[in-house]
Amino acid sequence: AWSSSNGSSDDGVIEVAILDTGIDPDHPDLKANLKWGVSVIRGRISTSPKDYKDKNGHGTHVAGTVAALNNNIGVVGVAPAVEIYAIRVLGASGSGTYGDIILGIEQALLGPDGVLDSDGDGAVAGDPDDDSAEVISMSLSGSADLSSLHSAIVTAYGYGVVIVAASGNDGSAQPGYPAAYSEVIAVGATDSSDQVPWWSNRGVELTAPGVGVQSTYPDDTYNTLSGTSMATPHVSGVVALVQAARYNIYGGVLQPASVRSILHSTADDKGTQGYDTIYGYGIVRADRAVGAATS
Repeated sequence: AWSSSNGSSDDGVIEVAILDTGIDPDHPDLKANLKWGVSVIRGRISTSPKDYKDKNGHGTHVAGTVAALNNNIGVVGVAPAVEIYAIRVLGASGSGTYGDIILGIEQALLGPDGVLDSDGDGAVAGDPDDDSAEVISMSLSGSADLSSLHSAIVTAYGYGVVIVAASGNDGSAQPGYPAAYSEVIAVGATDSSDQVPWWSNRGVELTAPGVGVQSTYPDDTYNTLSGTSMATPHVSGVVALVQAARYNIYGGVLQPASVRSILHSTADDKGTQGYDTIYGYGIVRADRAVGAATS
């Protein structure tokens, strides 16, 4: 897919907000693509790198899968030229509150300038005059359905933001929240044999590699992790490739429903033919998705 799109967009318009434990701002495989960071832990908003710096490892690992540089060191992300936002909503332990996740979604919409729809034209995602994220990637999952969380997601979706979340690792028949909401792409995990492990929650929209995934880790290192958290950024990265390719050709991005339709029709259909609860529409395919978005 990189021959058509590497995530780089004219005007630098495509950004992926990673809501997680933060990102290591000095990692040589991430630094050039990390455009902004903010911590919202305990409701306190801070853009100081010491506050959004990853003190767990999870967020840095997720970020590398989306956007590690193609620079002959370490690993390469799905969208190695896309800009990313580090939005720290989870603490050093890897857990957090729904309140902080809601704040994180709001920050992803506002972007570095802190203004929603700064030119007042009603367009936010894909608007070169706005620095809101085009993609929100959430490798996190909880059991509670909170109306205020759903409301924040509906708002972001309405502004054209594609929202991707981990289905969870509980071995249950349904995704956790926020993945269970209809506006969110719920992602399950596959292994190197394209099998879905028992722990990957069912009822997903798409699947992606989530077992033994190597990626960036704090203090200039790399680590191999497994989980639907590792599958999610593969899908977020593909969405970034699709939107960047689309923007570069047509000067605008696709609405979330159109992006999802492309991901469904171009996925590698596994399991029962068509949609099934184990694989969803199948394993995400970057090459086919970018081709469909630009044809």
